[in-house]
Amino acid sequence: MKLSNLILKESRKNLSRLLCITALSTCSIFAYGQQQSVKLSGRNVPLKSVFKQIEKQTRLFIDYKAQDLDDSRVISKLPGATTVDQALRQLLNGTGCEVIYTNGHIIIQKKTNSNKTNTSSSILKGTIVDENGLPVIGANVLVKGSKTNGTITDVDGNFSLNAPRGSVLVVSYVGYSDQEVKTNDNGRPISVVMKEDTETLEELVVVGYLSQKKASLTGAVASMKVDEQSKTIPTTSASGILVGKLAGVQVGTNNGIPGSTPGLSVRTGSSWNSQNVMYVIDGAIRGSGDFNNLSPNEIESVTVLKDAASAAVYGSRSAGGVVVVTTKKGDMGKPKFNYSYGYSIDTRTKNADLTSAVQAGELYRRVNGDADPAGWAWSQDELDYFKNVNGGWGYDQLKEVWRNPTTQTHNLSVTGGSDKIKYFGAASYVKQEGFLEPLTYDKFNFRMNVTANITKDLEIFAGLALYNNQQSDVIFEGPESLYRKLLVWQPDQPVYSDNGQFIDYGWIGNVGAWVTGAGGYQTHDMLKPQMVGKVTYKLPFLDGLKASLYYSKTWAHSMQKGFYHGYDMLIMPKSGTNGRIMSTRDSEAIGVKRSAWVSKDYIERSVDWSGDQQLNFQLTYDKIFNEKHHFSGTFVTEWSESNGTGVSGGRETFPVYLTDQFWAASDARADTWGNGSTDWVEGRMSYIGQFNYSYADKYLLNFSFREDGSMKFAPNQRWGFFPAGSAGWVISEENFFDKKYVQFLKLRGSVGLTGNDAVGGWQWQESYKGGSSAFFGTSPAKSVGLTYGSIVNPNLTWEKTLTYDVGIDMNFLNNWNLTFDYWYSNTYDILGNRQLSLPTTFSQSMPAENYGEIHAQGIDFQLGYRGQSRDFTWFGNLTMSYGWNEVIKKDYAENAMDIDIPVGKSTSYITGYEFDRIIRTQEELDAFNKEHPNYNHNGMKPELGMMVYKDLSGPDGTPDGNIDSWDKVVLYSKNRPVVYGLNLGGSWKGLSLDMMFSGELGFVKSYGDLAGGVEWNRMWERWYDDSWTPENPNATLPKRVSDNSPKSYTETSDFWYAKNNYMRLKYLTLSYDLPKNQFYSKIFDNIRIFFTGTNLFVLSSFNKNYYDPEIGDGTSYPIMRSFNFGIDVKF
Repeated sequence: MKLSNLILKESRKNLSRLLCITALSTCSIFAYGQQQSVKLSGRNVPLKSVFKQIEKQTRLFIDYKAQDLDDSRVISKLPGATTVDQALRQLLNGTGCEVIYTNGHIIIQKKTNSNKTNTSSSILKGTIVDENGLPVIGANVLVKGSKTNGTITDVDGNFSLNAPRGSVLVVSYVGYSDQEVKTNDNGRPISVVMKEDTETLEELVVVGYLSQKKASLTGAVASMKVDEQSKTIPTTSASGILVGKLAGVQVGTNNGIPGSTPGLSVRTGSSWNSQNVMYVIDGAIRGSGDFNNLSPNEIESVTVLKDAASAAVYGSRSAGGVVVVTTKKGDMGKPKFNYSYGYSIDTRTKNADLTSAVQAGELYRRVNGDADPAGWAWSQDELDYFKNVNGGWGYDQLKEVWRNPTTQTHNLSVTGGSDKIKYFGAASYVKQEGFLEPLTYDKFNFRMNVTANITKDLEIFAGLALYNNQQSDVIFEGPESLYRKLLVWQPDQPVYSDNGQFIDYGWIGNVGAWVTGAGGYQTHDMLKPQMVGKVTYKLPFLDGLKASLYYSKTWAHSMQKGFYHGYDMLIMPKSGTNGRIMSTRDSEAIGVKRSAWVSKDYIERSVDWSGDQQLNFQLTYDKIFNEKHHFSGTFVTEWSESNGTGVSGGRETFPVYLTDQFWAASDARADTWGNGSTDWVEGRMSYIGQFNYSYADKYLLNFSFREDGSMKFAPNQRWGFFPAGSAGWVISEENFFDKKYVQFLKLRGSVGLTGNDAVGGWQWQESYKGGSSAFFGTSPAKSVGLTYGSIVNPNLTWEKTLTYDVGIDMNFLNNWNLTFDYWYSNTYDILGNRQLSLPTTFSQSMPAENYGEIHAQGIDFQLGYRGQSRDFTWFGNLTMSYGWNEVIKKDYAENAMDIDIPVGKSTSYITGYEFDRIIRTQEELDAFNKEHPNYNHNGMKPELGMMVYKDLSGPDGTPDGNIDSWDKVVLYSKNRPVVYGLNLGGSWKGLSLDMMFSGELGFVKSYGDLAGGVEWNRMWERWYDDSWTPENPNATLPKRVSDNSPKSYTETSDFWYAKNNYMRLKYLTLSYDLPKNQFYSKIFDNIRIFFTGTNLFVLSSFNKNYYDPEIGDGTSYPIMRSFNFGIDVKF
């Protein structure tokens, strides 16, 4: 706790109280600490235990240095019922200590003797403040090398100490990194800024339904605080701040489309079904959308539960890992405001290099000769013309409509309160504009968290959040598909006339019209309020026992509206031998044509609404016995339910007036339609237990269980039991352990069972479905047909994953920390279809069954360093993870080939042909035909420039000359990358640098998509200058043939695979805190300006030779490079 936050001047009290009254219609009143009544009981009680009684009864905190006071001294007779001040006077009598009272704290320190002098020493004075410039009360200041010469800071963060000249002071405080400061010989006051220690072993981590100290964790848990630097990353989703930070957590690179979010996964999957990550936000189970909707300024910490011992308490949905989010809560003290603004602009990274207009025309001629299969022939006069259009590049449809995407973010938060009520409020606004005019995304977030201590035993927490997302999209296909079309579009076709009118180039429409909104629009509006409430009561009859009641509820409302209509295009004259040259002069237009992309103009709207609620009752016990035995445990009952439905409707044809209103469209029954979704309800009931025990903080045990009931399964298969256990040994706490080089060392192991019920439930219920219509009697009217649905599976049940994990946590050489985990998981009862193993004569479709099994294993590694030297601090953190799996049981056809049998193989194995050669000369062709006289590939015989493959086998197991499925082999037995992240940074006198590198190793990627494309569009440039021709027989690529002709080079083979090792500079943030005690300091506590660049560069041979290693193929929507500037102020 920051003691500085407890200092409330009278004026600050009034403002804080006013905010609290507004939030909860109540107020708080401080009691003078020294006048509070206490009743101390017991005989022969250590002084430390007496202090704990006072803290518990008064909610005051007692701070002192061990060298000032022997707290192990036994008090034979306690004062009994009295005031705090009288009790302390009696307890401290004869110790030479004095007492200082502050709001909420009691500081005990040695009385100073101002008459003492020392010729070799001097009185050193200084101030200790935190990163926000607020005083740190009770910080320890000790002369290095001395165990007794020290002091603690007062209520203003000041200290005074008699110390030798030139000595080094060690400054420490709970929650902050220790600092060493060399004293001044000139006697000037010393100023020390304490840095928060986010890696401290005392940090509490939320694991399931309990919190544990980081040092006491026995499971594989990765956690991070969302610090100031994280909030500057220009991301619109919470997943973006986790990239490279946590070992075993893979976060994809977002494609930059407004409103899109990156994928997130934990470790290597062990099922052919989805093992989705589970999200828990402030105790409520949420979806990935809720997590990504969070603004970074709302988040206090993120914890990822990777092994079953940690995740099993979430049972049926935790096989894919669990992400636990704690949002920010209020701090005691005056209201503190924080506002930040950021503006970023994006540019494209690399796609595959494509042909220019001239290259495309010449390649078309080379491929097709005198033929013209696509009606896109080029003459020399047309090629010469396009040499002068954009330097030979031709018309660039993408460039014509492209705009650099931008993102603006506004974040505002306030925190404050008293010892009775604390509050945190946050609001944010994100505005994104995409690469096309219609693409926009506006996100509004609001959050209010209030914690009220009604009495010393009763606490109430209330949280309210509201998300409103407004999105506009393109009306034709989707932004990714449209980008691909624009990128490769025929370079002889202009988008606009000279005056900006749409040109008809012989298609159903004009792409420029779609991307500028001329054909209508499509919008999506989502509103989602959320609330949580929790009441916690410390039961008086048993010390350490408390009960809590928790309830959360969400309401989601989603509306989509579409308005689609035709538009006019100019018909322009064409010239050139083949009509490749199209005029763009408006005066030369020869007519107007209506687009045909919609047959009728129409308007439609759909509305969906859903909700979920969760109710928990929890009993928790936490107690330390004899200062060595620490036991904590909890029992929870949890009920949850979700429901939803939706409706949609539309009208077409606008008889009089074309506008985006339903009243303007035809109301005839033939022009109107409507539909609705099924009303659905889904629920679970759960019983949870979680227990922790530690002896002297060195022997650690944990056990948990969860019993889940899901409506997705038949009543006799509905319940699943998921136990887990773990143990740890903190070797560094043993008496024999020397902490000189290794300060902390812990070994741990765990085993647990998790489940997955996201396997398409309700298949146990019999159903009907529509059948063929029929005629009955003499009536010509059709009768609706009805038939039985699929065969049911009443034994459908959970997928289960049994996971083992062993790990080590270590802090060494004072500044280094290391974590290593090896894990192994066995997923069984995997739900799958067994149709392949049935005889072909079986006419019915069988239901899915729980029968499959996959084993997976891997390692997680993290190595960190933090250092400090006077004003300079620096850090580094490396995370690495690698995992692989093997299919143990999965059905396959009775006559399946070896390469098609999944058993014994990784789920990532790759099959294909082995590349033999490109036949380059007539001599090679003759020799090849002599060696392989029967060579045949899908009817193709060897010819010059052709890519040929190795003939490895046939139906009888020997080569037969035919290149077919018998010749396919396993090219790569597994294809899983080593995923890593490297975070480096430091700070010096207000200037901070933070950069993150991320990448993959040991992965191969196909660039076989570049073998595709059609010759009447732009295609990979190497087909023009590096494919086989008689003049270039030694080219890298084979002879290019028409897309309408048979070809061999489009087969999957090892020719089209390359190593995909890469390192990307994911982000770089440079920030500067303006000097304090300036004119602006009267208003602002701190001002920080920052610049952040994301995806600034990538080191990769794949990127150099082909395209960006993280996009799907060479013409996919690219990774965006962002430049973000902003300011952050506190006041």
